[in-house]
Amino acid sequence: MRAPAPLWRRWLLPAFVLLLVVNLLAAAVWTVPRTLRLRSATARVEAAREMVAQETSVVARQRERGDAIDTNTEDLARFYETVVGPESAELLPTLEDIESMARAPGLTPGRRSFRREEVEGTAVERVAVTLPLRGSYRQLVGFLRAVERSDRFLTVDGVSLRGDPGGEANLQVEMSAFMRLEPEPPVAERGGSAG
Repeated sequence: MRAPAPLWRRWLLPAFVLLLVVNLLAAAVWTVPRTLRLRSATARVEAAREMVAQETSVVARQRERGDAIDTNTEDLARFYETVVGPESAELLPTLEDIESMARAPGLTPGRRSFRREEVEGTAVERVAVTLPLRGSYRQLVGFLRAVERSDRFLTVDGVSLRGDPGGEANLQVEMSAFMRLEPEPPVAERGGSAG
């Protein structure tokens, strides 16, 4: 027959193991949710930091864009005030200047023609000038340099050249001059007052 197990083995060891298991379960119940909440909070903080960094970047880009718009607005106002003159005062002097620039290097201008068109979305009118010229290549270069140095807003859109055996050339120069459109005066309402 076997001797009965000592008291500590019968009662104390199972009670100790049971208390150890209960203690481990209590520790797990207490620490696992806290650890998960802490990890979740850390992840949310990191996500919020990334979002703040993205928003800061967006705000910086928007500020740069706003600064660019302000600069463009100032440049546009300066362009309208100083670069392009009003069409009513500048059309005839511009056409005369183009012709005198052509004559200066010795070119012989033919009959010029022009057409006017508004530049969409602006208060600017484009005057397309077609100017037939007769002269040498050197004279044409002199004319183009004069156009480039002109105070007026002029562009050379195209040049076609037909040479002849005598060294002279027939040139067709297509240019654009740009002028500011003046606002149309408001139309007064017609009608009488009741009296």
